[in-house]
Amino acid sequence: MKIKNIIFQLALSVLVSLSFTSCKKSDRDRDTDLSAAKDNALTENVVAGIFKTIGEFTDSTWQLRSSTCAAVSITPADTFTFPKTLTIDFDTINCLCSDGNLRRGKIIATFYGKFRDSLTVISVAVQNFAFNNNGIQSGTYSITNKGRNTAGLLTFGVNIENAYVYTSMGSIGFSGRYVYQWMTGETTTTNPFDDVYSITGSSSGRSISGNTFTSSIVNPLTIALNCAYIEKGMFSIIPANLSARKVDFGAGNCDQSATITINGVNYDFNQ
Repeated sequence: MKIKNIIFQLALSVLVSLSFTSCKKSDRDRDTDLSAAKDNALTENVVAGIFKTIGEFTDSTWQLRSSTCAAVSITPADTFTFPKTLTIDFDTINCLCSDGNLRRGKIIATFYGKFRDSLTVISVAVQNFAFNNNGIQSGTYSITNKGRNTAGLLTFGVNIENAYVYTSMGSIGFSGRYVYQWMTGETTTTNPFDDVYSITGSSSGRSISGNTFTSSIVNPLTIALNCAYIEKGMFSIIPANLSARKVDFGAGNCDQSATITINGVNYDFNQ
């Protein structure tokens, strides 16, 4: 009888162990939620899209560049009085801009120095602004010229706090701290569309589904003023209670393609 009891207990122990193992494997298999990764990819492009717009329309020469999409003004209009206010008004109807993104509404940037001068701070606000039909509440958005790095390239600190993107599916809340490095195009002051930046930094937020996340750029992201998408780079994102995801934007092509990797499984998506 004792031997039978021992055998029964051993069998039961094995079954319970298998049950827990099966549960763990099943939980891992179900970890396929892409929402936070996609939402963060969108916010990264929104932050970049506002930065690109400011760089497109003016620089330290204060010669405003013309546009078929926006009415642009600077006040005061002289070259020496600061602060200055740059207003970029895309009107109330979507316009397909030079970088391939839709914009409407206003971007208002207050300059406390020249764009290319070290330590210049630019405070950014938006009014009724939408980016690819996603409404934007910019929160506290600031750009600080950090001077030249050891490679001689101009760098900018871009900080954004308590911002929101309003999509057709719901809202994304986020904050981020980034460094934008001006890779090419700085010397061609009359042509902003050859400008290319690399981006490092980190962010945090809440996805449309309500899950919080933290994210960090592990390979610098590449953006260009003549492209609608993030062209290159990778960030890692950790949604609360889920595994880390890697979001890879490819090798440098200007296209929508990107890949999310979760537990070694790849999921393709369009930006």
